[in-house]
Amino acid sequence: MQAEDGRFDPSGSVTHAELVQIVAKALKRDMKSVHYWAEPFFSENDSTTRGEAAFLLDKARQAIPSANAKITNVRALNAITLIVTFDAPLTPENEAFAQAKEDFVFTNGLTLTNMPRLKTGSVATYIVPTSVQQPGTTYTLAYKGKDAGSFAGNADKLDMTEVRQVANDTFELEALKANGVVDYGYVISAYSAGRGENAFILDENNRADGVEYQIISSGQAREVTITPEGGQPITAKYVPFTQSTDGKQEPKFRLPEGQVLKPGVTYTVTSDWAQIANPTFVAKEMDPLHIVKAEAASETSIVVTLAEDPGDELFSGRSVELTDAEGNKRTAAYKYSSRKGAAGVFELAQGSKLTAGATYVVTPVGNWAGESKAELTFAP
Repeated sequence: MQAEDGRFDPSGSVTHAELVQIVAKALKRDMKSVHYWAEPFFSENDSTTRGEAAFLLDKARQAIPSANAKITNVRALNAITLIVTFDAPLTPENEAFAQAKEDFVFTNGLTLTNMPRLKTGSVATYIVPTSVQQPGTTYTLAYKGKDAGSFAGNADKLDMTEVRQVANDTFELEALKANGVVDYGYVISAYSAGRGENAFILDENNRADGVEYQIISSGQAREVTITPEGGQPITAKYVPFTQSTDGKQEPKFRLPEGQVLKPGVTYTVTSDWAQIANPTFVAKEMDPLHIVKAEAASETSIVVTLAEDPGDELFSGRSVELTDAEGNKRTAAYKYSSRKGAAGVFELAQGSKLTAGATYVVTPVGNWAGESKAELTFAP
């Protein structure tokens, strides 16, 4: 609890806002969800009655995580997303991807592609990403070895508006909330505090403000096909942590290592999980990002600064090489979501450390930053 002037007042009345804060902290649950539960009586400064407290505490009791949670309902929302309701929330250990992959077992080759995510405002309903479902195929789900129900593969593809090139080897698919499509990052409990005004709550029918939304679940392991005019199809893979950044819904996809988009060539992007309204673009010459500075953050990480803010997660999936005066080399990979403006953190490969007093030349691995380079000296 937080107390004014650090003093606890056992005889004072508790406001609705204070009760919501107490419940959220006790449950380790996001404030937006608890506020949603309290909406029938909530007013920022009004005092809480015993009845109101009992109502919210009963809701909170239902939302206590359980290692023995059981599935009560499962349905396919779209070609890559399930909505799964439990009788209690999962524990953090059971939500973790490695454990969830063991717990969620599907028939007919369907697989879990990332961890289940609790919907904001729900007690125990999860957005569950899967590999692409086949229309007309019946899938059975077993959870922790017990039958949890069956569902038919969903043919609904996600509505994406257009494709845009963002680098010489990377492009993005745009989806718009205005078109009734929302990335799951804006409607899950785990992210609600960090998404600010972009975070909101969908009801049990995935509606908000009278609009029913399609949900884009995790992009992990997603692929699309990009075909140059007159050429052979190429498989492009999702770039992690790029699907909803800077308030936009524009997941990035990258060509295989060493391949680039050829200026002047028309490309068409297709997918078995997305319907793209404007799927073609003409590739153009794009200047690579340019490294201007590198600094040691610790013996195992460095901060790389570009000439200008890329305005998105274009660092994602990139690496740099550090070469000392004797020619010894170390590799550091970008730490996802660490970018602040033009600077991003790169972590050295496990077991590798910078040497005190050594000077390193930092260069990009591949052509993502051209021939640019920077120099740093590690002085712990």
